[in-house]
Amino acid sequence: MTPEAREIKNHLNHYEYPARINLLPETPYQTPAFIFEANVPGNALLILGGTHGDEPAGYEAALRLLENLRKDAPKKGKVILIPLANVLAVENFNRRVTVPEGSDQEKGNLNRCYPGDPDGLPMEQLAYHIQQLAAEHHVDVFIDLHEARYLHLNTPPESEREKGLGQTLIYYPNEKSSWLLLNLLDYINDTIDDKDEKFSGLERPILNSASWWVGKNLDVAAFTFETSRSLALPRRIDFHVKLVHFVFDFYGIW
Repeated sequence: MTPEAREIKNHLNHYEYPARINLLPETPYQTPAFIFEANVPGNALLILGGTHGDEPAGYEAALRLLENLRKDAPKKGKVILIPLANVLAVENFNRRVTVPEGSDQEKGNLNRCYPGDPDGLPMEQLAYHIQQLAAEHHVDVFIDLHEARYLHLNTPPESEREKGLGQTLIYYPNEKSSWLLLNLLDYINDTIDDKDEKFSGLERPILNSASWWVGKNLDVAAFTFETSRSLALPRRIDFHVKLVHFVFDFYGIW
């Protein structure tokens, strides 16, 4: 974790926030959700960072966004921010947490556990509470911040995957996602000179991922934002922050 993000993380319990909810309280998996609500009604956004602990750009960006919101509250609507969703995976720089012997290891992967289970393994419980939070607050936009190994537009031939996911905005195929996607791509790609670093839109988040469940069941704009680890960390963080700031501006949050 960069010094800037570490400083923000170390002060999570010292700063005052308008509203804070601890998910899975009094367990090793306890993680805070912060709610910033303006006096003027508007759209509700939920943003996740730290779903995968070995994808630092997402939670680095989420912590910076938290600091932005702490210093400059929304002018309209509501933002729910969970910057360190899988806190143990972040601390150990792992994709997932361990599960009991004989269990499917993907039950330790938060992004394969939706809609979750209140009586299941820890990541199933966490997924359940995140999707409940999204439903209870009637979110209009859901964004999960990630990163992938390769650039989507320049995946090396030796890649085991057919195509890298870096620099993609993976969206649930509904009208609300599609309209926001077009605006996001126009905005962000105008800021990028290298054609290989430009973002692409990809349909359908992976089954049992957060954005898959939210898009399917709440019929809202639902996204997984993926940057590429082939780029320097500060650039990846900057892409995530810029994309979320654009969404804030698009909905009049700031």
